[in-house]
Amino acid sequence: MSSRSPLELFQWLKRVLSPRGGVSERAVKSGIWASMANFIGRGLQLVKLIVLANILTPVQFGLVAYALLTLAAMRRLSNLGIKEALIQKEEDGVNEYLDTAWTLTMIRGTILSIIGFLGAPYIATFFGAGPPATQVIRVMSLVPFLTGIQNPGIVYFQKNLDYDKQFVYQVGKAVVAVGVTIGLAYLWENVWALVIGDIAGVLTATTLSYVLHDYKPWPSIDREQTRDLVGYGKWITASGIVVFLTTEGDDMFVGWLLGNAAIGIYQYSYKVSNAPATEVTKVLSSVIFPTYSKLQNDASNLRRAFFKTVQLATFVSIPLAVGIVAVAPVFVDAFLGAEWQPVVQIMQLLALWGMLRSIGSTTGPLFQAVGKPDIATKIQVGKLVILMIAIYPVTEAYGIVGTSALIVGSGLFFSEPVATYLAVREVEGSYRQFLRLLFYPLTASLGMLAVVTLVGARLPFGGVPKFLVMVATGAVFYGMAILVMETWGNYGIRDVFRTMVGAIGE
Repeated sequence: MSSRSPLELFQWLKRVLSPRGGVSERAVKSGIWASMANFIGRGLQLVKLIVLANILTPVQFGLVAYALLTLAAMRRLSNLGIKEALIQKEEDGVNEYLDTAWTLTMIRGTILSIIGFLGAPYIATFFGAGPPATQVIRVMSLVPFLTGIQNPGIVYFQKNLDYDKQFVYQVGKAVVAVGVTIGLAYLWENVWALVIGDIAGVLTATTLSYVLHDYKPWPSIDREQTRDLVGYGKWITASGIVVFLTTEGDDMFVGWLLGNAAIGIYQYSYKVSNAPATEVTKVLSSVIFPTYSKLQNDASNLRRAFFKTVQLATFVSIPLAVGIVAVAPVFVDAFLGAEWQPVVQIMQLLALWGMLRSIGSTTGPLFQAVGKPDIATKIQVGKLVILMIAIYPVTEAYGIVGTSALIVGSGLFFSEPVATYLAVREVEGSYRQFLRLLFYPLTASLGMLAVVTLVGARLPFGGVPKFLVMVATGAVFYGMAILVMETWGNYGIRDVFRTMVGAIGE
């Protein structure tokens, strides 16, 4: 195996993990492909962030943050829910809808690019950021157009759980984006490295969408198909608006109230600390939505799939989040330097938010798959009300640390408990079983936190070696604790992995 080239290794993986078999087998194999893609993508992203933190300043990160917020706002506010509607359909073939879907998406992307370009000066003025932000926003406004003309046939990668192709699509985009960004950062040492790198990644994804799927879209709009797609997607649209306000509204508020450096630090902290747990969310959301959709009329298998997903999500995301809390001070000291010390507390808080999001990622796709996307929207509206009431006084009093704490608190005490309760009821399961699945990894992770903190305090050296020792200690302790719980506590995670291994062997 070690003598094989990367291409040969990929071909071997493609044979072993080919998307065949029943829904469970295909879901497991797709999950492995998605996990590998996100592991590689997140690793590259982390390398990029560490390199850029030693080249660029928080203020420069803040300029790009304004552009990213603008794009996120336009994307969320105009999300038609077309992809979700196509995936949710029970029939395997949706070719008859693809031309209409592509045309609607292309029109939407074009309009968003024009709005972003023309509105850039006003957006920069709102944040008090000046001409540099205007220029960045205008160039980044090309992204919605490039995304809008992507081949609609790639919806089959998720709908049919063909994640070997999705792997190439995602990893190709990540490699180009990170490579271009780092290379230009060393040459230019300014914010344009981030801008051009992001655009290069999106352009690569658009190109790959036509290379990896042979569908050739043509401009066409069928009124009945449009009503069908948009009719399902209306709650996705509403949810997108509310989700943007609950997940990005805090960034907008921080930028407006506290300025460039504050939003640069806030977004950087989020990307580093939230990333591992958020990647669990990304994998689960992309795989389990089509899986749930195929099981939407099979109550017992839907319930079984839901609880297995919860078990796997919590097994991975809880120790990742708690581990970040433990090593954040050493990570910043080893890799980022004194200028980035303010991110430590924010990273620790937002890591917990990432954990909550990963647990909640099991519920949103369930509501969509069973045809009730309005549930998630209504929960997010409740959370939005809480944030709107509290964010100004909390941020004014405690800065971005207070904002971070508010985000965590709103998820911990409102949105996630409500969402999981309703999801458990939807699958006719037991909330006690849900809490039991949480108990094992949470207990093991808290023990890991205590041990890693103690070891870190007693190490006679610092920097990168200290970071690596603390990470290794945490991994070993968590593994041992789970093994004990599996042997004497009837945790049941072994059965989940046995199912995964069995599916791979099919």
